[in-house]
Amino acid sequence: MLWEASGLPSQETPSALSQWPEEIPLVVRRWMASRGFPDYASFQSFSEYSLKNLKNPSSLKDMDLAVDRLIQAYERKEKVCLYADFDMDGTPGLALLIRGLQHCGFENLLSFQPNRFDDGYGVHPDIIEDFITNHGISLFVTVDVGITDVDAVDLAGSYDVDFIITDHHQAKAELPAAHAIVNPNQPGCPSGLGHLCGTGVAFYLVLALRRAMTDRGLLKKSFDPKKLLDCFAIGTLTDMVPLIEDNRPLVQHGLLQLARTDRGGLRHLMGELNLFGKGLTSSDVSIQLAPKLNALGRMNSEVQALDLFLVTDAKEAESLVRQTLLAQKKRTEIQKEAEDQLQSVLVAKTPLKFVFEYNESFYKGIVGLLAMRASQNHDVPSFVGSVIEDKIVGSARAPKGESLLEAFEYCKATLNQFGGHHQAAGFELELANAEAFNSKLAEFYADRKPVKKVMTYDLKAELAELDDQFKHWFKKLEPYGVGFPIPLIRMDHLFVASTRVLKEKHLKLVLKDIDGNKIDGLWFFADNIEEKRQLTSKRVSVIVEPSINFYMGQESLQTFIRDLKIEY
Repeated sequence: MLWEASGLPSQETPSALSQWPEEIPLVVRRWMASRGFPDYASFQSFSEYSLKNLKNPSSLKDMDLAVDRLIQAYERKEKVCLYADFDMDGTPGLALLIRGLQHCGFENLLSFQPNRFDDGYGVHPDIIEDFITNHGISLFVTVDVGITDVDAVDLAGSYDVDFIITDHHQAKAELPAAHAIVNPNQPGCPSGLGHLCGTGVAFYLVLALRRAMTDRGLLKKSFDPKKLLDCFAIGTLTDMVPLIEDNRPLVQHGLLQLARTDRGGLRHLMGELNLFGKGLTSSDVSIQLAPKLNALGRMNSEVQALDLFLVTDAKEAESLVRQTLLAQKKRTEIQKEAEDQLQSVLVAKTPLKFVFEYNESFYKGIVGLLAMRASQNHDVPSFVGSVIEDKIVGSARAPKGESLLEAFEYCKATLNQFGGHHQAAGFELELANAEAFNSKLAEFYADRKPVKKVMTYDLKAELAELDDQFKHWFKKLEPYGVGFPIPLIRMDHLFVASTRVLKEKHLKLVLKDIDGNKIDGLWFFADNIEEKRQLTSKRVSVIVEPSINFYMGQESLQTFIRDLKIEY
């Protein structure tokens, strides 16, 4: 693999960096220069997490229409159904909106999430009709879904029932005939809030509603919307939207709120994961907490992730968490077996321009994970499906810079449906159309050139520079994610002081420089692990990702090894 610097100033010190406050270490200044912050003023406006400068919720197109309709429903005591997607953006968004509306005084609330297996993605007309005719619903509010569901909204309209759509996905040419569409990514929205996820849009709806009800003297009891930011942080970090502008301060405050959340299910789950008693990081949420919640839906558990957000009884919370961890264990086992099966097939087909594989043994709840791993391992767009009766229901993932939606559009004649984002999407087709779909993909990717494997690092550093001051700033600059990833740091001329295998698949190295400075380097899922055990006493260059290790109440800086080259 080739190593390349990011292309922005890193090791060199521009004269502007000398104007920064002395308490900011030079290594942090070089890191910030590599991210496009050449002067302290630009860095300061980025790193100070004030909630005072959030964009006006009413800048979202149709927001005032949505608020007025909700207030009308409140005053008339209408039955309102909140309809949310089943993923880990829709679920925390639904939990946020339920609590937000309850704080505003709404009482007649029902909620619904389609089942990943039985219903699939989207707002379904038959479900809408059932809620109208059997439950007396007169207003639907969506979370993270609905922008393409023309038929469902039309059906509701035939019953004179209104829809408020809150979503962030890309719209198609025809928009649903909803009473209001609050989506920063719809045509004509001037808000500049396109970085929000579905949970984020729901939060802005609550902000606007709270303000309007306060102004009209309708809010009987004030509440602090920051209490809802635990949900905002989970939805934003797991949906991998850019951590820029409003998302940064909201996620930072959300991590603080999550660390002290009063949601019993989340508190108990975090206790089981040893996440209490420490400052939560974005990685704690996206790597440890969210996958456990997501496993419930993937494994079609009777327990729903929403239950953990809303449960109030301590014993019930304990039971829900126990079932959650069992679902995660089962998901891990099934995924490992399927990944091994998929990889054995793909190795025989290399080189690849794309992956399209489907199998009855691929559990529907994990095809997205399989597609992601295949795309990462082979650097190609990957389409992986589960065979269910006479259909293939699948998920797709693509490397950065490539568009799955363009590929699906090219192949749409062979598909029943598709939707999602450019790098992550879902699809469905008839089993009989599998070969036709494969042929269209082959046409679409015929001229695709192999991706040159390059690891781009942010800066070079000496091991001695990764000290307590660096650790302080590394923590201060949370959250990390899309748009502001954890830095990749290159260090040369280090010695491997020792190696140790962990759980038969990971490697722990102790890296040391000539002056005796040391740091742990964890190499997860290291290939050729027995060969790498022989690295002791070798001189190496590494690209690492810093991390905070929290053990027995003490914090220390460690690294995750992303690549290593032997110097001699």
